[in-house]
Order: sequence, then structure tokens, then C-alpha cells
Amino acid sequence: MELSAEQIEKIKRMPRAQQEAIARQFGLTLSELEAQAKASQPRSNDSSSTMQPRNGATQTEEERRPLNELSPSELEKRLAEDDSALQPYGYEIFSGEPTSFNALTNTPVPADYILGPGDALRIQLYGKSNSTITATIDNEGMITLDSLGPLNLAGLSYDEAKELIRATVKERMIGMEAAVSMSELRSIQIFVVGEAYKPGAYTVSSLSTVSQALFASGGVSEIASLRAIQVKRGGDTVATFDLYKLLTEGDAQNDVRLQSGDVVFIPTRGETVSVDGEVLRPAIYELKDNDTLRDVLGFAGGLLPTAYKQSVQIERISNGVRRIETVDLTRQGITYDLRGGDSVAIAAVAEEPVDSVMLIGAAVRPGTYEWREGMRIKDLIPSYQSALLPITDLTFGLLVRSSEDRRRIKVHQFDVARAINGVESENLALQPRDQVVVFSRYESVEAEKNQLASWLKTESEKAREERQRVVEVYRKQYLDRLIGEGIYSQEIESTEPQASAQLDRQLGSLFALEGRGEEEHDEDYYSQFSRYRLLQPVLYQLRNQFSATGTLPLVYINGEVRFPGIYPLTENADAQSLITAAGGLRESAYLARAEITRTRINSDGEATSDYVPFNVKDVLDGAEEIALQGRDRVQILPIPQWQNTLEVALEGEVRFPGTYTIRRGETLSSLIARAGGFTDFAFLRGAVFTREDLREAERRRLGELAQQLRRDIASNTITDSGNSVSYGEMNQLLSDLTNVEAVGRLIIDLDKLLASNGNQIQLKDGDRLYVPTMQNTVSIIGEVQLASSYQHQAGISLEQYIQRAGGLRQKADDERIYVIKANGSVVVPERRSWFSSGNFAQIEPGDTIVVPMDTQYMNNIELWTTATQIMYQVGVALAALSGL
Repeated sequence: MELSAEQIEKIKRMPRAQQEAIARQFGLTLSELEAQAKASQPRSNDSSSTMQPRNGATQTEEERRPLNELSPSELEKRLAEDDSALQPYGYEIFSGEPTSFNALTNTPVPADYILGPGDALRIQLYGKSNSTITATIDNEGMITLDSLGPLNLAGLSYDEAKELIRATVKERMIGMEAAVSMSELRSIQIFVVGEAYKPGAYTVSSLSTVSQALFASGGVSEIASLRAIQVKRGGDTVATFDLYKLLTEGDAQNDVRLQSGDVVFIPTRGETVSVDGEVLRPAIYELKDNDTLRDVLGFAGGLLPTAYKQSVQIERISNGVRRIETVDLTRQGITYDLRGGDSVAIAAVAEEPVDSVMLIGAAVRPGTYEWREGMRIKDLIPSYQSALLPITDLTFGLLVRSSEDRRRIKVHQFDVARAINGVESENLALQPRDQVVVFSRYESVEAEKNQLASWLKTESEKAREERQRVVEVYRKQYLDRLIGEGIYSQEIESTEPQASAQLDRQLGSLFALEGRGEEEHDEDYYSQFSRYRLLQPVLYQLRNQFSATGTLPLVYINGEVRFPGIYPLTENADAQSLITAAGGLRESAYLARAEITRTRINSDGEATSDYVPFNVKDVLDGAEEIALQGRDRVQILPIPQWQNTLEVALEGEVRFPGTYTIRRGETLSSLIARAGGFTDFAFLRGAVFTREDLREAERRRLGELAQQLRRDIASNTITDSGNSVSYGEMNQLLSDLTNVEAVGRLIIDLDKLLASNGNQIQLKDGDRLYVPTMQNTVSIIGEVQLASSYQHQAGISLEQYIQRAGGLRQKADDERIYVIKANGSVVVPERRSWFSSGNFAQIEPGDTIVVPMDTQYMNNIELWTTATQIMYQVGVALAALSGL
């Protein structure tokens, strides 16, 4: 008999002793069973299998569907398979479908096998001549052989029949010997009734046993008993088969061989108990013969090493109510009788080890270590080289100690390097459950990567790191595909960053940090062992832990320190230890004075703020000790007049152009002197001076102007004055205005500025001066026939330049023609206005004549005049800067 692929898979999951026992029931060795398993893998639907999956296919349609195509309920069911309810033990091995009978071949026949009609023997005669005869026992129980006559073999055992044939041949055929073997086994008909999956009559091999009959009939129903399967012969019960004996102990003693006409009766299941928790096979087990708790735990494969034996809970229904009983399995000789309906729950031992300490963070071997009496930090971290990573901050470490009830923690700060060197004040004594945290001296991932040691990595190490990055990216992408379009990355993966951000907001609210422009980074910015990441669990626990005075054991340090932020208030904390925790001072820190803002509750119950100044240098030298309290805010001030590098660019016709570093208060005149002045080709009246804050203000004004124009156009359209410009023209002008690039030009007269001792321009960071080459042209732009540039000629009037450009267009506004001088100032010929810089004299080299559009076409919207003027003026400035 061959087993189906599904049955083989289930047998493979059993212990080896059970596999050997089941193999013997099928007349196979374990190696032959394994060979069938290998042969069944490429042909799971082979027609020679005697059993097919009960559902008619190897997988259901739902099982074949990928996860990302399942409905939410189907997905929940699939993901919860491991957490499903307990199932009755032993039933899954029979989950097959009965098929046609296949006779057993190549199966050893036991010596006590009783021959009967239908059995065929192979008799090989040798001696004076050789021949082979196949003889089948007829209905009379006889076989007939030439020269021997009939022999009655029915009712004889296999060994008796072989001996009879050998003796008869030797006696009647002089000089001949006989070798007898079984050629073919007869088939018998049996009946499988009761709680069988498909009760009925089955034709099976004459060597079939009870267990094989169960396989042939497709197994049992969901309410069948596996412990009292009866074999009835001639109206009497000849054997009772307990399948648990076979599955759990490999005992096949009562798995008797069936005879023709036998009835295999499967009764309904008896009383059951459930076993869950720390056992090898959690399941529902059937009780028999007053099984005890230890018997049932044996069925479940025994307890796991993680089982808590001192308190096994048994839930029992007694007198119509549920009761809980507790059994201590460590007591010697204890027996506990179970009843039907009992639920046995074996809990696990506590996750947290006792008498242990934990090393967390930037260590070579972080983890849990044994605690010993008298143990100190140096015992946990014996040296820099062997215990700590190269990135470890040796000046700052934390010891987090839990109270006996584990509801409160205390935080101690220590110097890692001094603790390793054995300095008693820093080499703190450890207690059970202590957690020692060591940090990286870098906050960002990039800072950790950019180390000189990274250049010493071999090609194989670099390839390994690259493979790890590829696998990590693939893992995230795979999870994305499992859940669906981005759901994993947006909901599941982002849970931790959202929790961190929420904690940041909650802690920030304690120190009124919202909206103060504090530097913020994404979660990916911070390195694995940064202060930001490793302090989160400690700060989270301290957040709701108030001190005796009612203040939180948290402090905040800001200003000129390397890692400003919120830190735990450690035991005996002072200003020096907090500065050390924050990574030390920056180069720009002012050592003569710093300040602590302290919240104090007065006798009236109102909060007041006190300011405690201190000398940073004295604190760091140990000459002064400033104790800290909960919710203190420490502000480390910058050095007065300390600035980051200020840079100003000089370009164009400067003798030594380039970017210059300046000090605060330096003027443009002094910088030009440093740059050697101008070349002989410098066009000073056309100099362009730009400033970053002016650029930003100009950008805002352009946006506000565009919004105002939109509102005016909309209002004008609603009133329908009948004199509006087409929508295309309006839209184009608005588009041009919003796309104008802000320049941030400051109008200066460089000649007068350099000649004057007063009224100097103080430079700012990012300022830029461009001095163009000498120009001798005049440009005309706007509403003229041909906008272009012309060579400057003395005595040529504005009207003559316009005539050279072909004259005005139809929509030109001849009353508002203006000139943008080379220095950026605006003058209006023969008319003063708000933007005029004085009386118009003459057209000079570098000037630009602007002929604006007649704004009467837009219903006298005055803003159009301003818009076009700004656009033209910016255009002229950009043209001047185009040579940069």
C-alpha cells in the first residue's frame, strides 16, 4: 500500500518512534517510507495513491490565493492560524478520502499468516531440473501441482505451508528440492462502521490491520473515539484498539490483523480534556480508564523547559459552576485525577531572568549577564577594546535601577572610562535587575558611518554590509506587498516613529518647547545607539514618576552643548553632570555665565520661576557645585559677538574677486579696499548689490501682489464694466508675475558711497556685489515695436530712442514712460511721482527705457501699473546679473 503525499507529510511531523511504528503497520521500513515521501513530492496527484486529500484537492482555492488578494476577514483568519483554538489530538492523520483498493506488493509476510482461498504461492523447483510454478489456493483450500497432486493449504500458517510443500516435493520427487515464497496475497472484505468518515464495506489486503482499515476508509468523524476502536468477529469483540498507544508510545500490540468479515466499529468520543500552554502538543485529549494529569501530560509530549511547574491551573465544571484548581507538579508522588471537560493550562515562567544585570547600547556583546555579589560596572565592562564599540561615548553612561515593586526607577550617571579604570566613585556597585546603558558619541547615522575606520574595511566586509542593506530593503518591500499598496509602511512600520514623536511632544510640553524652533529630525536621522533612541524608554517611564516634591525627575539643557534636549534627573545630579550628559560644550559656549530657570511652588500654591546664574568654568573645574532639581532648564549661553562665519561675495570688475570672510559690522567700503579696489574697466554706476533678507521680502511682496491682482480681476469681472482685457491676457500677466524670480537688490550709488565717509553699508552674511564691465548701450523694453539695445550717443533724447525702436504700440501708455537708471533707480521724464528719484536729466549709458502697457484696458486697476514696473525692474536686474 502506498500512502498519499498528505499522509506522508503528517507522518513526517511525528516523532521518529511513531514514524517507525506506523511504517511497520504498513509492512514498510522507515527508509522505505522516506523513499515514498521523496517519490511523492513531484507527483502529489499520482493516481496510484490510495488516499486523496479529503477536500478533493491539495489546496483549497482560498489557500492558493496570495495574501494581498484576500479580503480583510480572510487575511485575519490566515494570519491567526497559529493562534487558532485547540484541536482534538490524532484526527488530522486520517484527513483523507477513500479511493480504489490497491493490493500490497513487495510486503514481507509474517510466519503466522493463515493462508486461505485467493492466496498465491511461488514454488521454485531445483535439482535435476529447474522450474517455477505459481499456484493459487482455490475455493476448496487446495493447490494442485504436477507430479504431486492436490495439497490442502487453507487454514495452515505460512511457515506450515512452506514446510509441507518442501517435505512433499522431497518425498515424491527424488532429487528435487523446493523453495516457497508468497506470490500474491488475497483480498478480504471488512466493514468499517460507527463514527467512520465514510462507513461501509471495504476490500483490503489480507494483511491489513485496524489502523490500515482506518486509513482505507478515510479516517474518522469529528466525534469519533480514538481510544476504544473495537474489532468484532462473529458477533464477539475480539480486540479493542487504543490509537493513542500507537501515536504516543509506538505500541501496536492491539492493532490486530483483520480477517474477512470482520467489523471495525468506531464508537463516539468519550470525555475529553484540553491541554494548553507550555507543552509539546497542545490539543484536546480523550480520557480513558481514569487517566491522571500525568498521563494526559504524557499524551501532550510532556512539559517544555519553560513551563512553570509549581502552578498548573485546572479549570473544572463542578456543581454547575466553573472552578479553578492549582496543582504543584514539583511535589513528589502527586496524582491528580481528571474529569471530562477539564481545561489544563500550563503557564510559562517569567520572561525576566532573576539575579541578572543587563548591558544595553554601544557594546560589543549587549545582553543579560549573571549578577554576582559585589559585582561592579568594571566586571560587566572589563575593557574598552573587548567590551565596547569604537563609537562608544566614554564620558557618559547610565545605570537604571528599578525599585522592588518595579514601579519606580532611579537613574545613576557614571563616567564609562573612569569606571573601567576602577575609579571607585564611578565604578558603581550593581544590584539584580540593574540596566547599564552606554551611548554612541554620535547622534546621526551619517556621523557614525563617516569614520576613518570605515576605510579599512575589506572588500568582503563591504560586500557583506551591502548584502545586509539589500536584504533589509527587500524585507520591507516584501511586507509592503503582503499587506497591499503601502499599508505596511504607512501603518505598521510607522508605529514606533509615531510613538516616539508623541513622546517628544508630551515631554516638550513640560518645558514649553512647542513652537520654539527646536531642531527636528526624522527617525532615520538618529543612529541606533544615539541618546535620542536609548533615552526614550527611560524618559517614558520617568514621565509619570513624580518626586517627593511633586516635580518630574526630568531636566532640560539647551544652548551651546553638543546634544541639547531632555535628560533624566540622575541621583545627585548637578550642572556638571548634565553638561557631560549633553555631550559637553560647543566651541562657542560662554564660560563666564550660564543660567538655570527653576520652577518653585510657593506657600500659596502658585508656581514662580527663579533664575540661578552660575559660572560654567568653575562648575567644570569642580570649584562650584550646582545641584539640579526636577524640571530645571539649563541655558548655556553663546560667546557675545560669536557668529558663524559671515561670507560676502565680490564679483565682476574687482581687482581680487571672490568670497570674503568678514566680521560683524564691517562695511562695504572696507571690504572693497581689502579686495584691492576696482579694475580700470569697472562700470560703477551699474553695480548690483543683493541681500538675502531683501530677496525673501521681495518674494513675499510678489506673492501678495499676485493675490491682490486676482481679487481685483475677479471683482472687476463681476461688475462687468464692459472694458476688460481678455482672459488669456490677464492670465498670462498673472503667470508672468508669479514666476518672476526675486532678486533682493539694494539700490546704491557706488560712486557716492565710496566718496562718502558716512552713510556706509554694514555687510550681512550672504551679501553679494557685482560690478559689471563698462557699458555704452541704452536698452528699450516694453510696448514698442522692436525692443532692443542701442549704442549710447550724447544728446539723443528719450523720444528719439523710442523712434529708433519703431515707435509705440497701440496699448502703450505714453504718459507713464519711465527710465531705470544703471544703478537701479527709477526716474520719470518731466513728471515726479512716488517712485521718481528726481528730475530727469538725460539718457546715460546703461539706462533702460520702459514703455508700460496702458492699464486703462484693465478698468483703471492701479495695481497693474505697479506689477508691470516691478516685472520690468526685476528683469533689468536679472539682465545685469546674467553675466555672473
